Amino acid sequence: MAQRRLSAEARRAQLIAIAREVFVEDGYDGAGMEAIATRAGVTKPVLYQHFESKKELYLALLGEDMAALQGRVEGALDSAKTNRERIERGLAAYFEFIEQNEGSFHLLFRETLGSEPDFREVVERFRDSVAARIGKIIAEETSLPIQVSELLARGVMGMGESAAQWWLEGRSVDKREVLKDLSELAWRGLSGLPRRES
Repeated sequence: MAQRRLSAEARRAQLIAIAREVFVEDGYDGAGMEAIATRAGVTKPVLYQHFESKKELYLALLGEDMAALQGRVEGALDSAKTNRERIERGLAAYFEFIEQNEGSFHLLFRETLGSEPDFREVVERFRDSVAARIGKIIAEETSLPIQVSELLARGVMGMGESAAQWWLEGRSVDKREVLKDLSELAWRGLSGLPRRES
């Protein structure tokens, strides 16, 4: 029985998923389009029909992963009723994503940041967008200008990102304990800011 042909959209999604595996295993420099095509069960010409170069494929992968991570974090923020809950749920969503997508996390925040400017730009767009969202929440609750609020938002994000990288290395501390302590640290700092007068 002949195998059903995938639609262009489904094939593209499959190629990105396979490429992610190969990039995680071999790194960007070590990964080859031939290896990706072989693992996907297609010829190189088919792969090049969807992605003109390895760089274009990697950018598509980064864009997909950043959108997924941003969706998780923003969904967590939207589901919270208080700012303390936003901190707790936002950090939890971030850690859950990296735990479920450890290979992607290493690609996004280690390999990518030492690579081409175009790759770093994708990660920075994610950071800018999330910092703007969190900064707006801080600005609405305090008497601080938006620029300062976004700076504080980046501080909270940096704390979470750095702690996540450390935690992934050995998981020597229970994730629930890490999240509780990080949330408490962030909340104590942010709750001490001046409140905006009604």
